[in-house]
Amino acid sequence: MMNVVIAGAGSIGLLLGSFLAEAGMAVTFFVRREEQAALIQHRGIQRINQDATTSTYHVEATTDIACLPTPSLWIVAVKFTGMRDLLSEMQQAKVDNPMLFVQNGLAHLELVQNAAMPHVAFATVEHGARRVDDRSVSHNGVGRLTIAPAWGDSHLFEKVGQAHSAVFPVGYHDDAEQILMRKVFINCMINPLTAILQMKNGELLTNTHSRELFDTLFSELMTAFPEMLTVLPYEAVAEVCRKTANNQSSMLTDRLAGRPMEIETIVTAIIRKANERNQSVQLLTMLETMLYAIDGAREE
Repeated sequence: MMNVVIAGAGSIGLLLGSFLAEAGMAVTFFVRREEQAALIQHRGIQRINQDATTSTYHVEATTDIACLPTPSLWIVAVKFTGMRDLLSEMQQAKVDNPMLFVQNGLAHLELVQNAAMPHVAFATVEHGARRVDDRSVSHNGVGRLTIAPAWGDSHLFEKVGQAHSAVFPVGYHDDAEQILMRKVFINCMINPLTAILQMKNGELLTNTHSRELFDTLFSELMTAFPEMLTVLPYEAVAEVCRKTANNQSSMLTDRLAGRPMEIETIVTAIIRKANERNQSVQLLTMLETMLYAIDGAREE
């Protein structure tokens, strides 16, 4: 039986853990809070499926890095803001397991590249998911888990594909940076607008005014990054909105929960890349300013 450690039990961590456990893998969550670890250990994790049925899976959970199983494949599902602390803790504990990183944005790429890890892959998750409580996740839209090995032994990540199904598609890609760029463009199209307008993903297409902003933002990004048009045509982004129509974006979820939004690693990262090309992304820059204003107003 394959051992999988999932660092972080937010919406994506819980969703991945549920499908991997369903596929027969031995899943252990590495979390920060004792209360969450005890709850997961005692009651397992629960996935609320799209047909309103629920699925419960027995998994392990701990806050002690020394208690994690070895050998095991790690899936790092913490947000970028928690990455530095986690990588430092892993280094001190001499963790050298194969690592699969599933963060939003681009900023984590440089962090991981500067860390001494023998086997690394990056992945993008396009499912709609919402954490209901410390052990439960609502699966709000079928997307795709795409894995791209970066260095080390790529075969170590192939077993994740055993979880592939119609409701949990798993695919592989040979260019980690390209899949991360594709996902961050999707995030740039959806997250800022939904967070500022406080809309669900699907409303970006059904509301006339938000659709106009959505279309303008797409044109602006593709003018600055024309090579992305073949990787991410307009209809592909629109289809993500449709498949996750009833989902709140991660940025809107953070705003409503009073947490800092992932602005730097998603929005600011793309603006910097555009500036390096001497390209202007005026709408995205305005949205960035509004997002930082919202975060700043909460801190005052």
